[in-house]
Amino acid sequence: MKTRMHITFILLAISFIIIAFTGICMDFKILILPKTLSNRCHIYLGYFMIILVIIHLIDNRRWIKNIFK
Repeated sequence: MKTRMHITFILLAISFIIIAFTGICMDFKILILPKTLSNRCHIYLGYFMIILVIIHLIDNRRWIKNIFK
């Protein structure tokens, strides 16, 4: 369980960094990657991040329950 939590956290961090980077590049119209690749990367990593957040919440449900007691 701990290993999955660590992997999920690392993937979340990497996804966040790439999504933030591509979002900033798209906003300021900086073309480091081709526009279609940047857009697809941004969108699909966003979907991937949603799945990772759900896994993260499931893995930490006991901690979340204890907060609201």
